[in-house]
Amino acid sequence: MKKSSRLMTLLGIGGLVAGSLLTASSASAGAGSTSVVAEPHLTTSQDVVRQTSSGVLLSVTGGVPTTVISETVSAGSWVLSANATLVSWEPSDYTRCTLYAGETAVGGATSMIGSAATGAGSGVYAASVSAQGAFSSTGPTTVSLRCGHDSTRTRAPYADPGATLWLHRSDGLGRPRR
Repeated sequence: MKKSSRLMTLLGIGGLVAGSLLTASSASAGAGSTSVVAEPHLTTSQDVVRQTSSGVLLSVTGGVPTTVISETVSAGSWVLSANATLVSWEPSDYTRCTLYAGETAVGGATSMIGSAATGAGSGVYAASVSAQGAFSSTGPTTVSLRCGHDSTRTRAPYADPGATLWLHRSDGLGRPRR
């Protein structure tokens, strides 16, 4: 057996063992548990976490954002995080995702997706974007991640399933702790 074949066999066995350990730890989390997070204290009762279960087709029209995921939260101070994987088979184009609290932009990210051979410049067929933000409100507020692209296309890009919105209630924003 060649040295490279032995190495690949060892790596395969290591992956099998690691996968088994992950499965075992997930199974031991308790019957009926839907989380594979080994540390259940990562979220609190003050957190809201939402994730898409299917892809979201963006508009074919340039400059028109599409809501990928949203959630309404109660009054208070919130720290936000969102991520999405964007995909396009068309010529490359800037794709922009903005995190909103109501109609106020509180964070955003931009990526170039699509064929690097044509379009606005270098690009990849799929890219992940992450955006963070924070806001305070005196009433219920809808938080959303909206994504769009710059140029009108024949086929629209899309956000893969699994786009995530994480909203964490904060004691207050802008007040330093002592």
